[in-house]
Amino acid sequence: MALVDQGDRAFLELVFKFIDDKNSTDDVDFTQPHVRRSLRYVYPLFMFLHALVGLFGLCGNLAIIIVIGKRRLYRDQTFLFLGNIAFSDILKCIFVLPVSLANLLIHNWIFGSFMCFFLPMLQCFPIHSSMLTYLMIAIDRYRLIVNPFRPRLPAGLCIIGVWVVSVCIVLPYAVYIKYIDLGAILGYRFLGVGICYINQERHIEEYIRAMFVTLYAMPLAIMGFLCLKVSAELKSLDTSSISIHFETNSNNVTCTSRLTLEDDETSRVGSEDSNQRHTVRSDHMCSDDDLDLPAEKRTHRYIISMVTLFAICWCPLNILILVQFFVHESGNNTGHFDITYTTFTWFGFLSTCVNPVLFASWKMSDSTKDKLRGYFKFGMKRKSKKQISVPVSTFRGALTIQNGNTPEPL
Repeated sequence: MALVDQGDRAFLELVFKFIDDKNSTDDVDFTQPHVRRSLRYVYPLFMFLHALVGLFGLCGNLAIIIVIGKRRLYRDQTFLFLGNIAFSDILKCIFVLPVSLANLLIHNWIFGSFMCFFLPMLQCFPIHSSMLTYLMIAIDRYRLIVNPFRPRLPAGLCIIGVWVVSVCIVLPYAVYIKYIDLGAILGYRFLGVGICYINQERHIEEYIRAMFVTLYAMPLAIMGFLCLKVSAELKSLDTSSISIHFETNSNNVTCTSRLTLEDDETSRVGSEDSNQRHTVRSDHMCSDDDLDLPAEKRTHRYIISMVTLFAICWCPLNILILVQFFVHESGNNTGHFDITYTTFTWFGFLSTCVNPVLFASWKMSDSTKDKLRGYFKFGMKRKSKKQISVPVSTFRGALTIQNGNTPEPL
């Protein structure tokens, strides 16, 4: 985020020229932004692309929050976490994206001393909060599906904790930043102008490596493991399970009792020390909505898609930040580095547009999807035979068999 890096010293050259001969820089206004030389021909394109992503991400994530609020989806922890991610993406679109773009395009620092120290933290903590929220979703769904006897995570407290941890983690950035106020040194022509740079003597690369491992690689590894466990559990429940739906007379609460039966061979393979011939596992869950395995599998697929695309969008920039301290910049490759860094930053902000698209596909009704396909003329033929399903939760004492066996009368 430094104003002047090892290769682009154009602004410093103007400052030194001003010091040597003030008459030769009379036509230069140092308080105005100066676009980097390597980006002077392509910066309109980058401004357009970033504006497009910012507007779409802002509108899309606002729509997510509105839908979650109107449909009261926030009663489910998963959607409350997704609402927090949408809020984080809104912060990125409103605050982080414009300031980051200006910092990338302009090589003289005109934002003052406060923003010099605050900008790295502003750029990082919304991204960290999104990653940690995805981790909370993975842990919560693991407890829901694999360990249903354990209570789900308190989403509100977890969200508060995520933001507190995200802010605390980025506070050390201020230690590595230095600011030189040129106005105090060179006079009124540099009023409000300074040099914001990274103090290389502090060895910030060690801090960057630690952040990459603890807030990118490790959470993704944990989420991958938990998602595999949940996928395996959902598959086993889908092949051999009996779901009994019943209603209680108190408070109109619908309860679901799920029994999973394992035969002799499965029991012996899963637990060699078990002497039981049949293992019966029952989990009881009372909520406003029935536990629906197809719906849980659909939710699981969309969560995996969101996490995967989020990781893909931010992977190039994280890798570039990780290796930039080991790459020697010269006058020949500085321009390529600036363009690459700006492109990877735009690619990272694409993650703010991913969730609205996936959420719309997830929660949009089939009739609305058909209307949109017809409007945009995507031309998908409707199936002549539609599968009709009757919600069994509307019948008191209904029995649903998911392993294909015929139930005995209740």
